[in-house]
Amino acid sequence: MPRSRLLRVAAVWVAATLFGLLVAATTRIGPIVASLSYNHGVHLGDLLAFAAAYLVAAAVTVSEFERHQNRK
Repeated sequence: MPRSRLLRVAAVWVAATLFGLLVAATTRIGPIVASLSYNHGVHLGDLLAFAAAYLVAAAVTVSEFERHQNRK
């Protein structure tokens, strides 16, 4: 696989992680599903944001690998 595609895939995963962290840091959507300390916790919205972002990143990854396989 060309280096540019690998960099694109890596960038998508980094962006997905940053998106999830941004949502987690700036919102309090849904109930707390895991308490980290007395005033910090993981909300359901945080998990959904990470799931959506990682689903998109996984789709991009699969797409890039399939395009590479089809060119052989």
